[in-house]
Amino acid sequence: MKLVTITAETAAEALTRVHEQLGPEAVVVNVRRLPVHGLARLWQKQGPIEVVAFAPDMRERHRQALSIQEDAYVPFGDRVPVPGEPGPSSPAGRLWRSIGWLESMGLWREYADRLEAAVQARHGPEPPAMPIAEWTAVREVLASFWRPCPPAHRQLPGPHVFIGPPGTGKSTVLCKWVTQAVLVEERRVQVWRLDGLTTNTAEFLTLHCEMLNVPVSRCRVEPAEGSDLVFVDLPGVDPHDPPALAALREQLASLPSPCVHLVLNAAYETALLFDQWSAFSVFRPADLIFTHLDEERRRVKLWNFVLGTDCAISFLSAGQKIPGDFRPAESELLFPRPAGAGSERF
Repeated sequence: MKLVTITAETAAEALTRVHEQLGPEAVVVNVRRLPVHGLARLWQKQGPIEVVAFAPDMRERHRQALSIQEDAYVPFGDRVPVPGEPGPSSPAGRLWRSIGWLESMGLWREYADRLEAAVQARHGPEPPAMPIAEWTAVREVLASFWRPCPPAHRQLPGPHVFIGPPGTGKSTVLCKWVTQAVLVEERRVQVWRLDGLTTNTAEFLTLHCEMLNVPVSRCRVEPAEGSDLVFVDLPGVDPHDPPALAALREQLASLPSPCVHLVLNAAYETALLFDQWSAFSVFRPADLIFTHLDEERRRVKLWNFVLGTDCAISFLSAGQKIPGDFRPAESELLFPRPAGAGSERF
């Protein structure tokens, strides 16, 4: 890992130079404002900004991305199979072969059984003769399980707090949401970048907020006059670390009516995601936000959380770029993409 130090007069210039030299995947290690020297102190109140960053080795991620095939839907197994992957017709006893295909794409058997029972209750035990008619019927029934996340919770007066395991992209999600709130909705935003049992090292968050003229505090403060939206960034918590979970519980209890958002990495295996959900569900999150959709082609597996939890999915995020891909979740975004849609992020 090679650290690069960049000095610029403004935060925007520093960020631009970081991306030019190291690329969009650059990780900011430290940000500080340098003192003003010499006679410049007479007319210059603030010194230049120094940013220390590095570019992670992306070769392994690129190799993995190249090995992932698109999940374009071709009815009943005409998709080119991946070696070692169960085919769409592998689940035994599925008369509705579209459900078997969804199961092979990541829908757990217990939820596939539930979907099949609902489809047969509505359309009868025998599927339509035409594949497209069967898929349409299954799709409509599955969509009926979708729970829209009411937009009202995004307007709550309490602070919006992002929790989850380390590395899920909580700070990136916060930056994307802040960007939309400031530039699109023209709202007055304030950010608290708080420590937990570990230090909050999200220096990039501070730099990004400075670019947007959004005040960032390293401790809890009274909302600034005119601010109507407060975001709280916390360090990631290991779901199997009881002391860290207890500290998080105390920290959330100290906040005034927090709206808790659980952020999970969609590229993880479903069993691991459910394990993380189980650990963090005790904090009663208002919704789920899934990140890294650019690294997970089989978004069908997210239907397990629609069918298996009582928590709505509010946002889907892809990539590290800001504002980047950050969309309100809709049932349509969790269905396999039509053939030829491989170049789209969502």
